[in-house]
Parts: sequence; C-alpha cells; structure tokens
Amino acid sequence: MTYTVKYRKLGSWFWHKVKQVYGDTFIETDKGVILAMRVLFLEDKSRMEIPMFQHVFKYSKERFYDMKKDVDAEIAGKKTN
Repeated sequence: MTYTVKYRKLGSWFWHKVKQVYGDTFIETDKGVILAMRVLFLEDKSRMEIPMFQHVFKYSKERFYDMKKDVDAEIAGKKTN
C-alpha cells in the first residue's frame, strides 16, 4: 500500500506533496542516537531525506491503515512483510 506525505518548512505557507510513498523512517546512528532526518521510501525504489526539525509533516490516512495492519498482525502473533 502506498500513501501520500505532505511537508512544509516551519513558517512557510506552501506544502510540498510526495506521492507513492511505501514506507518511512528516521535515521539512527549505531549508538541509538536519532538524527533529525525523516526518510521517505518511494515506489520507484528511490528515497528522500528531509530534515525533521525544520519541517512539519502530514500523512494520508493510508499510512494509518498500513501501520494498523502491521500492529494487528503483530498482536495476532503473525509475521508481516
């Protein structure tokens, strides 16, 4: 399932839209320190890295349903891909 992510720089009026996102995460160092970078994985197998502390993010409802499916499967004791 893919979803859409909108983001804008703090203080800006204009949103940027990224479509066909199939996953996202943040960058973590080997010592468990989270870097301020949101990573979006796109359907064409490319990725975008956007600074988290300088931007506001909005995710489409499909992201919620995708995450809920994984949580429900984990609760049921099933593995998901």
